[in-house]
Amino acid sequence: MFRSIFKRLFWTNAMNFFLVLMTVSVAMALFINNYTARKQFEIAHKAAEDIEYLTGMLQIEGGYPRSEKMYADMLESWSELINSDITVIDTQGKVYASTAGMQRVPAQLMSAVLAGNTISTRSYFGNVYAQKEFIVGIPVHYRDRVAGAMFFTTPLPDMNRTVLEFLYMLTMSCGMAILLAFILVYIESKRISVPIKAINSAVNKIASGKFDYRIKVSSADEIGQLASSFNYMADNLERLEEMRAGFISDVSHELRTPMTSITGFIGGILDGTIPPEEEKKYLKLVYDETVRLTKMTNDMLEMSKMSSSEYKLDITKFDINELVRLCIIQLEQRITDRNLELEVEFSRDVIQVLADKDAMKRVIINILDNAIKFSFENTKILISTWAKDERAYVSVGNFGIGIEKDNINHIFDRFYKTDKSRSGDKKGAGLGLAMVKNIITLHKQQIWVDSSETKEGNGVKFTKFTFTLTKA
Repeated sequence: MFRSIFKRLFWTNAMNFFLVLMTVSVAMALFINNYTARKQFEIAHKAAEDIEYLTGMLQIEGGYPRSEKMYADMLESWSELINSDITVIDTQGKVYASTAGMQRVPAQLMSAVLAGNTISTRSYFGNVYAQKEFIVGIPVHYRDRVAGAMFFTTPLPDMNRTVLEFLYMLTMSCGMAILLAFILVYIESKRISVPIKAINSAVNKIASGKFDYRIKVSSADEIGQLASSFNYMADNLERLEEMRAGFISDVSHELRTPMTSITGFIGGILDGTIPPEEEKKYLKLVYDETVRLTKMTNDMLEMSKMSSSEYKLDITKFDINELVRLCIIQLEQRITDRNLELEVEFSRDVIQVLADKDAMKRVIINILDNAIKFSFENTKILISTWAKDERAYVSVGNFGIGIEKDNINHIFDRFYKTDKSRSGDKKGAGLGLAMVKNIITLHKQQIWVDSSETKEGNGVKFTKFTFTLTKA
């Protein structure tokens, strides 16, 4: 029926408020009506006490005209005071006195009261009245016996007048309340529905590719929190889109260079541009480029797996010092080829850690490989491990051209290479450190880089990579 949240909120709240007012109004009307009848009943009882006393006195004194006149005046006074007709009868049903000139009392009412019962009802009093009256019947006692009965008849319209006046005031108050409520409900519904419409519009714009669109947050409630969450999501989507575009561009660039070389070399061999005696040399270059492509492809697949929510680490307990030794042995030939000196310092013989051993081996190999690659010849590579509190620390440092401060924040980005700090990296694709960062992040640990000029100067900088692990 209602296609918009605004209409649904507005009419739902309006109907709820209306139903609450109606329920309260009916309940209050019934309460006032019963309260009026109860008060009239109590007033009749109060009057009955005086009338009962005077009726007894009148019977003692006999039929003195003066006493009867006083009695009649007293009944008239009470009748005017309580706005009721008063009729008194004896035990035979004969009307003893009546302010309304009653000649008889209906037998059903008379018998009930003369039996000693106090009654209150609504009736026509035996068709004496044209409309129903509120009737209170009270027995008259004299010397511990019922000596008669008195009846108080009050016009219902007079009693209902109080109820009607209350309903009139309640209706006017409710009318004003409903008007104000509708205004407040309208404002509140707009306050809720307008931001939701804005969010819906923003979703459509984001879906159409406008990742830079943001919602203005103007409140701190749930709607404002939703808008803030949407903006946060949009920020991430925009960043992911930029990363995706950059990734595609970087991959295309990284693939184009070796593919161009491979195509050129193979073409030169096939068309005879490259002489037969040079073919082996160029085939070796083609092979090297193919190996590089394969490694880059494997690295990208591995990083893609790491980015998946289904990727699980195989956490085991092992000695990080022993793993460092194995990595050094694996790269020993390269260290020797570069004429580098290795200096290893373990603060303890054994440092047990909890991590994925294969993943950590890849981390150490990548960092150590970079240290070898970018070290000046005839310099040192420093490797150290130590433990502090609940963490184990591993650092690898080398002496070389170093990393500029502007580049340190980007060295863990995929495909990131710089002419200055990575000038020796002719075969790498810029994925090694990105993979290292991914692995460390998956372990919920930290990695950082320091690169500063040595005391000797001469353009030599000491660059150190340090990462943490959970100590077992």
